[in-house]
Amino acid sequence: MPVLHITKNDIHLCSVGSDDVWMFSASVHADIWGPACSELTVTGGGKRRSEGSFDFLIWEMAHALRKGDRIVFSFEEGSASSPKQPAIDDETPAEDMPTDLAASEEDITRLAARPKSNQDCRWRCVVSGEPEILMLPDDHRQNLDLHLLWNEMRAHRVRVGLSRSSLDEVVSRSGGEGVFLEYIEGAARIELSIE
Repeated sequence: MPVLHITKNDIHLCSVGSDDVWMFSASVHADIWGPACSELTVTGGGKRRSEGSFDFLIWEMAHALRKGDRIVFSFEEGSASSPKQPAIDDETPAEDMPTDLAASEEDITRLAARPKSNQDCRWRCVVSGEPEILMLPDDHRQNLDLHLLWNEMRAHRVRVGLSRSSLDEVVSRSGGEGVFLEYIEGAARIELSIE
């Protein structure tokens, strides 16, 4: 069974192992507004209980990354997580949950007008020895995303995706420009350098 090891500048941040989860997700996000140059989030769903429920687990949440940082994701044999994460106990009653999360045109215009403190952000990404991919945000596609996804139903592979998207595409959840999308079987290594 697999484990995902994540390092930042050659220092271990966390390992997410299949002993503890039925699925996990690791993502890095950047946009031209900042304030963080990029952010890393690593979450997962704890093993399912007999009635189908599971705990939401967090290893990293909006971990700020700076220019010069190098993140390495290694998907390899293993099964233990570190550090162990307590489950998130979400007791919010359903009637207290917001029902209308759609952004208005006014909201989108206000968000787009924010000062651009991160326009010169650049990513260099290498996925399992493939040619290097250079990604930059611009005025049309202001967001960069790297996303890794694994679940126990297809435990032998991890989904790796790189994309660029506009604020409108993010808000409408309509996708964006897919730069790289592949299911990698067996051992995988993804290196992301932030410039």
